[in-house]
Amino acid sequence: MNKYNEYVVQVLQSLDAFANVPAEHLTWLVDNSKVCTYQPDEHLAKPGDEIDKMLIFLDGQIKIELKRGNQFYLLGHFAKGDVSGRLPFSRMQSSTGYLTVMEETTVLETHQSLFPEIAKRYPLIEAFVHQLSDRIRNFTTRQEQNEKLVALGKLSAGLAHELNNPASAMVRSATALRDNLRAKPDKFKAVMHIRLTDEQVDAVNELVFRKAGKGSTNNQSLMERTALEDELTDWLDDHNIELGFEYAPTFAEFCFDVDDLEFIKSHLTEEALEPVLGWVEDVLTTEKMVEEIEDASRRISELVSSVKTYSHMDRGSDKEAVDIKKMIKSTLTMLNHKTKQKNISVDVQVPKDLPEFCGYVSELNQVWTNLIDNAIDAVEESGNIQISARSENGNLAMSFVDDGAGVPDEIRSQIFDPFFTTKDVGKGTGLGLDVVRKIVEKHEGRIELNSKPGNTEFKLIFPLN
Repeated sequence: MNKYNEYVVQVLQSLDAFANVPAEHLTWLVDNSKVCTYQPDEHLAKPGDEIDKMLIFLDGQIKIELKRGNQFYLLGHFAKGDVSGRLPFSRMQSSTGYLTVMEETTVLETHQSLFPEIAKRYPLIEAFVHQLSDRIRNFTTRQEQNEKLVALGKLSAGLAHELNNPASAMVRSATALRDNLRAKPDKFKAVMHIRLTDEQVDAVNELVFRKAGKGSTNNQSLMERTALEDELTDWLDDHNIELGFEYAPTFAEFCFDVDDLEFIKSHLTEEALEPVLGWVEDVLTTEKMVEEIEDASRRISELVSSVKTYSHMDRGSDKEAVDIKKMIKSTLTMLNHKTKQKNISVDVQVPKDLPEFCGYVSELNQVWTNLIDNAIDAVEESGNIQISARSENGNLAMSFVDDGAGVPDEIRSQIFDPFFTTKDVGKGTGLGLDVVRKIVEKHEGRIELNSKPGNTEFKLIFPLN
């Protein structure tokens, strides 16, 4: 053995991982491996690179990063004493991230072809098995945390998008309402100058507030609506209403027709007609703006309620009766921005007479989220997703079906394996379906996959007793 190899063996003996490995085994390992030195900013591996060597870091430091979009996310560091790369008995095939040198780093590299010989040396293989176990535990914890943060980021972005729409509508309508109320002194003066009897006021009031009470929504087609506006504009012009072209769209929106205008005219003097119609238009415009603010406020309230249901706030951690339909609806609310982006149709069929099912609500929400999110990713533009629940042989059976391309036969057996993913690098950690499987099994249930192009079904079976 040369002097340098003796030095490398001494370094290995100083590491906790190899403290109990006899010197002759370490000497054999060093003699059959290669010592390499890397400079700052060099890459030991990039996403997709084949991993066929075990790396023992003798000094220096590298960082491990994942790339999501145009950003890099730090997963951790390797330094002196750490073991990385392909270990004996590990199933690692390729790199999922970037291993980048931060300072001059020396690494002992052992090719996987040497693993059968390593397995014959018990103290050595024991040390590597311990390293593999530690790596799996640490990596799983880190990736699960990363998966949760990614999922939280997606849901937060979607919720912010959903809340922004009604919030913006409220601001718009409130601003328009204020401007509308400020711009009325001339109309107010005109109304104050006319004199009407109680009977005249009551007749106009009854019609206006009956129309306003129905709201500004109607079932008219665009062609019907345009034709009605033209009729109203012609009538208003014939009666010399100066702003008739502005009043007509508002009247049409609340389903006023020419007969309604004739009714108002029949209860007024000629000089009172224009100011009264101006007042009517103001009432309807104000009603429309208040209605928009009310709708936006209700939407925000519904979103907050969905978040509370989804996040399982103010609830214990024990099993409890699960409202399947309500939970699915709240999950869809959280993912609504994704379904809208791809114009996806989601059909939910949950019968009212479904037997009671008890479970861990917050964990089950993770199941629905992962399955629905995967289905959204799987389908094409304007795709379809069907979610159903039913009682089947004394069990609760739930199906999540999409019309995407399906799961290829060659990877079907791996689909629930930890860290297995069909998504591009940086877009998935491969923990989603593993989490689903574990939660379903915690409920003493099982999950089945049936897939062909155009019809992929994840079926969940939960015991009801």
